Amino acid sequence: MYGKLSLQQAPPLSVPARFFLTAPVFGLAAALILLFTGKDLFSSRWTPGMLAVTHCLTLGFFTSVMIGATQQILPVLIGSSISKPRFIATLIHGQWLPGVALLVISFLHFKPIIFIPAIILIAGAVTTYAGVILFSLYKGISANESAPGIRLAMIALFITMVMGILLVLGYAGLIPLWRPALTNLHLSWGLFGWIGLLIMVVAWQVVPMFQITRAYPAWLRRLTIPAVAVLLLLKSVLVWSDANAVINTARVLVDSAIATVLLCFALATLYLQHVTRRKIRDVHRDFWRLAIFNLLLTLCFWISAGITGRPEFALLTGVMFLLGFAMAVVTGMLLKIVAFLIWLHLQAANEGLQARGRPGYIIPKMKRVIADRKSNILLFSLLLAQLMIIGAILYPSDLTTPAAVAWLVFFSLLTMVLARASSPSPSPPQKRGRGKILLQYPCGAAHQGQALKISFCNLPAAISRVTITSRMIALQPAGTPKHEQT
Repeated sequence: MYGKLSLQQAPPLSVPARFFLTAPVFGLAAALILLFTGKDLFSSRWTPGMLAVTHCLTLGFFTSVMIGATQQILPVLIGSSISKPRFIATLIHGQWLPGVALLVISFLHFKPIIFIPAIILIAGAVTTYAGVILFSLYKGISANESAPGIRLAMIALFITMVMGILLVLGYAGLIPLWRPALTNLHLSWGLFGWIGLLIMVVAWQVVPMFQITRAYPAWLRRLTIPAVAVLLLLKSVLVWSDANAVINTARVLVDSAIATVLLCFALATLYLQHVTRRKIRDVHRDFWRLAIFNLLLTLCFWISAGITGRPEFALLTGVMFLLGFAMAVVTGMLLKIVAFLIWLHLQAANEGLQARGRPGYIIPKMKRVIADRKSNILLFSLLLAQLMIIGAILYPSDLTTPAAVAWLVFFSLLTMVLARASSPSPSPPQKRGRGKILLQYPCGAAHQGQALKISFCNLPAAISRVTITSRMIALQPAGTPKHEQT
């Protein structure tokens, strides 16, 4: 898998960084809405608080991370470069951030006048993003097996956006509100077609690469994409059909097939992790194991909702898919991708030094960028928050506030880890200036000299700028003896 990486095509660090750093802010906003809304949020899926929290998470957090990640993954893993990546990222982010914020505010206060600029900005961002990704895949030279899945995910995102615009216009009273049929279809294309499919096709690349496993089974990679496309189309037709015995049976069969696709992916991932060649404990693998367990739990809640008809099981199905399965995957991948990006850009900076005749440096391992201790704390915090949200849905009067606090703690920790991602060192950390330094590896007094510093948190500036500083060692000279290396 490493041989397929096109590291020279990696975009500037500022391209994905702006999306990664702003995504947890929406998670914090969702937790605060849950905290101040209280148990009333779970009384109906149509409450203003529920709509605001849902879109804070699906758009503000998950889609923001996926927009940033795909702009990085396409050039490096798929081999499809994006022209003018900084300009494209700025254009998308400049529309996306205020658009999602306005949409959440409009749901909370139900101001129809705010819906219009919100959907205009979101539509502009999604259209630009999907168009750029599809064009990049079209002109790409790599025949990567994940490329068709990413194409379908982009189409699903666009269709989800169109349905969302129709629903927003319906909420604003400008057109009829097709509820619940269009809402259910909106959820299906968004959760299964966009988030679910993109996670699955990206997993085909990153799970074998980062977790040192075998490749996913060829039959699974070959059948998943057409199966998802056919099932979403069938679901779109059936949702508008008049209910009768035949249509109801067909709907059950389509839902069962969707569950089967997710189950096959879950079991395949568990099997690959079980037979992995890497026997040492890896936090990234633990995040994926938690995600797969949550996906299996989601399927159990889905079956229970169909059998019993209880609304809390239906709510738990959506909540555990997002806050259980997707949240564990995205958090684990965020930690791994950020570490990989820093390592990648340090490699590029190192090569730049050598090209100018300067001495080379030993690049630190990715595990030193974000310490396992921080990842473990995040993993435990996420598990606790997931247990609390399940309890809050079943016992809203008692556990809604603790659940909101648990999620507030988790997103606060995630924000701090991403914004100040640094590796522990045996020597005292150097003084940092207003969150500018992301990576810093000070050495002993025997090696004082130049260092590499990456600015990652200063979003208005060029985040990917690499500067050379003195009297601060970030990387060790290639000639350093092993016993003196940190």
